[in-house]
Amino acid sequence: MADETGIVKQAVLEFLKTADMNVTTERTVLNHLAATLQLSQEVKAYKAVVSATIDDYLSALDDAEDEEEAAEQEEEEDAGAAKAGGRKRAGGAAGGAAAKKSRSSSGAAGGGGDDVLLHVDLSERRKARVRRYEGRLHVDVREFYKKDGEDAPTQKGLSMDPGQWARLARELPRLVAAQRAGAAGGGGGEVPPAQLAKTRLASVSEFKGTYYLGLREYYEKDGQLLPGKKGVSLNPSEAEALLAAAAAITTAAGGVPADLPPLEPSALLPTAGSGSAASGATAKASASAGPSKAAAAAAAAPAAGTVASGEPTEVVELGSNKRLSISHFGGRTSVDLREFYDVSYRGVGAEKDGQKLPGKKGIALAPADWATMCAALPAISSALAKRDMGYVLQLSGKRRVSLSEFKGAVYVGVREFYEKDGQLLPGAKGLSMNAAQWAALVAGAPGFNAALQSQE
Repeated sequence: MADETGIVKQAVLEFLKTADMNVTTERTVLNHLAATLQLSQEVKAYKAVVSATIDDYLSALDDAEDEEEAAEQEEEEDAGAAKAGGRKRAGGAAGGAAAKKSRSSSGAAGGGGDDVLLHVDLSERRKARVRRYEGRLHVDVREFYKKDGEDAPTQKGLSMDPGQWARLARELPRLVAAQRAGAAGGGGGEVPPAQLAKTRLASVSEFKGTYYLGLREYYEKDGQLLPGKKGVSLNPSEAEALLAAAAAITTAAGGVPADLPPLEPSALLPTAGSGSAASGATAKASASAGPSKAAAAAAAAPAAGTVASGEPTEVVELGSNKRLSISHFGGRTSVDLREFYDVSYRGVGAEKDGQKLPGKKGIALAPADWATMCAALPAISSALAKRDMGYVLQLSGKRRVSLSEFKGAVYVGVREFYEKDGQLLPGAKGLSMNAAQWAALVAGAPGFNAALQSQE
């Protein structure tokens, strides 16, 4: 049993590194061990070992977070002193050296214990990174400033564990769509917030005519959920860049966690207060705002056609009139990837104005081909991030998933090929998706699969 104790401890630690600590319980860990390890005794015999290992891990997390917050605070003070033209406090050099060992870093400036796995520029100052700190995976969306010629992180940002990022990634298509609608005068700020953790929300709100995507940690006061200091607000171009990189970020963060229990918005969002969900675009814009009871109800029952928290949905909007949908013909169910057109653009009668009809660009996949594609989503996303033009996923017959490049942009193509002179050439049946559209497909796949399974 002594040898098995070490195996159990290691398995617990490996599981906790990618677990959502807001919903993970001791029972969750025990069930995981029972399913993955072959032990000589029942898993409950190791309950004391599991409990002690979890306690040690949580203590280490608290210490690491304290170090990170202290380092970030020091960076803010240094930045403020530089703007004021003042001097850094005595011993600043020693303090800076200590901070480099614990803070998150960018590129070659990485400090000890911090390994940046993926770095995505959302804008000149805003960046998304996947990093491993003290053995834990983080997805960090943050604002940076220049210090000694290097990018240094500020406190404006949110560091998410893989579970929180997975929730954000599958909600990004509808949140970014709400930003677009807001910019076009479609009332984007009315979209329900997405819950990432008990006190963490992603929401869209307007400030001075611009719609922002806010990623923020909140705190409860007098029955209301109020925005805290941890968070960042992304303008439309930054949010679009995050959506485009979502698939690559998910892959770098270890993929979608296998055990991701849904959160209950009605139980976790406050039942008192009014106003829309604050995004934290500025302190003045958000200080008095909090998610309302109506927003909680809306989050529990999202509008048809949206993808939220893995709820079954038969249609996933990919952007630019492209859709993933379930179709039925001749008693068979198919997965349809297709571009639609607005009938008003084709001179059709006014009674059909605003409707969207399927176009010729697209392909209908058998459920088995779609299942093959779903199993390879991380691999396809990785190939897209690496611009691996040699990647090919073979489906049935002459159908395949491959990458192509056009005017510097890389596309994921799901297409039927034909043979000519001993070569396979792309045919007309198929659909090409840019990075943002592919990210929308990946994010919407869980809810789409739930709807597809219910119809098979």
